Amino acid sequence: MHPLWVTLSQLGDSRWLLPLSLVLIVFGPAESRALRLRWAVGLAVAGGLTLASKLAFLGWGIGWARLDFTGFSGHATMTAAVYPVALYLATHGRLRHPMLWALLGSILAAAIAYSRLPLNAHSVSEVVSGWLLGTAASAFALSSHRGKWRTPLPILATSLAIGIALPLLMPTVRTHDIVMRIATGLSGREQVFNRHHFVR
Repeated sequence: MHPLWVTLSQLGDSRWLLPLSLVLIVFGPAESRALRLRWAVGLAVAGGLTLASKLAFLGWGIGWARLDFTGFSGHATMTAAVYPVALYLATHGRLRHPMLWALLGSILAAAIAYSRLPLNAHSVSEVVSGWLLGTAASAFALSSHRGKWRTPLPILATSLAIGIALPLLMPTVRTHDIVMRIATGLSGREQVFNRHHFVR
């Protein structure tokens, strides 16, 4: 595996993206409340759809064989839903053209999503659909009314610190393993479905 793809993929780890987002959503400035509320809703919907699609396949084999689709890529979805808004919140009122930073966040998310392909973690359909789903969540948040405000540096630093700390404190915890346990628990199967179960 090329180290570039491994590094990019690590930047899409939900163990650091979710706590980072939670801190920014809960403790952001009051003036950005509408944006943060929309972001919370967008993250919940995108995350919920991603989890549901994974559970449907892992637990019951519900997917789309023709497109090699077994569920939205979690890395693609979460990075596209988090990085654009997080960078916007970090730069608004502090740097010029915060929407340009949001665009850069979307490009970074696309690179992270692409990294899942050479790592053989997902198919093209799963990566593209996940990125589009996450981008829709970001667009929903960023379409809110924008006033004059800036996210305090201590809040930005705290979100980064907590986001970085959790994966270090839980190095053996993988979200995919948790999803597989949920899938087998709900479906009653001993083993989850995989791509080999597709009838081609």
